[in-house]
This record gives sequence, C-alpha cells and structure tokens, in this order.
Amino acid sequence: MNRFFLSIVLVGSSLIFGVFVALPRFQEFSAVSKELSVKQAELESEDRYFAHLKQVQDRINAEELVAKIDAAIPNDPQLPALHDFLQSTAAGSGLSLRSIAASQSASGQGARLQRVTTSLQLGGSYEGLKVFLSSLLRASRMTNVESINFSSPQGAGFVFNIRTVSYSY
Repeated sequence: MNRFFLSIVLVGSSLIFGVFVALPRFQEFSAVSKELSVKQAELESEDRYFAHLKQVQDRINAEELVAKIDAAIPNDPQLPALHDFLQSTAAGSGLSLRSIAASQSASGQGARLQRVTTSLQLGGSYEGLKVFLSSLLRASRMTNVESINFSSPQGAGFVFNIRTVSYSY
C-alpha cells in the first residue's frame, strides 16, 4: 500500500510540477523562439535592402552613367555644338536648314537648370521630317520638340517650322 500511495504522490507531484513550472517555461521558450525568427527575417530583409542600395550607388557612381547624363544635360549650353548637331541631323535626314535661332532662359524658380529654346526652319519632304524627328529622339542630348508647323509653298516640298527645347546646367 505504501508503494501505491508513493506512486500516486509522485504522479501527482509531477503533474503539479508540469502544470505550474514546466508549461509556463515551455510557453515562454516558444514565444522567444517566434520572436527570434521574426527578428531574423527582419535582419535578412534589411541586408537585402542595403545590398540593393549598394548596387544602386555603384551604378550611380559608374562613369558610364555620369557620362550619359552629362551628354544629355551638359554643364553649359554649348550653343555652337547644339547648332552643329541640329544642322548635321537635318542634313542627314534630307532636310535643308534655312534658319536657326536660339534663346536661353532659366527653367524655374531658383533652379540651376537652363532652358535653351531653338526655332528651326527646315525645307524638304515629309519623310525627311520623320527621319529628323526620329534622330532627335535617339540623340544623346535631351531635346524635346515643342511644336511643329508646316506649309507648302508653290515649289515642291514643305517648309517646317520646328521649336525644340534643350537643357543645360
């Protein structure tokens, strides 16, 4: 009978120990392990983010990208180079440059960006105009076409009045 009471006491005490001591510790351990996995996921996400930022910074610092930006928006207006570019593009498109006029102005309030507005008068065919506009779109210097007007004088061909805007710092 002593053994029977001893075994009941041992089983009861182990149940009491399990409910009041082991179970709360196990629940605490589970909560801490979940928190650890969440923190590890956050750390991995931050590592990927910083690696992406490093790649972007390396691309920005690359000379090739900076050279492309400098070609698209040069530091000074380079009006003779712009005139030469427009004249050679027109000639390569089969158009004749009849006149060119350029003006320079600030692009906004306190902005360093300068606008160079160019008015061109070209003579030639509609196909030449399409080639000219396509060449402007593919050019390294950022040039926007603001307006195009055309007329057909008594001769064969058209006269195109084109207004473009280029930018510089």
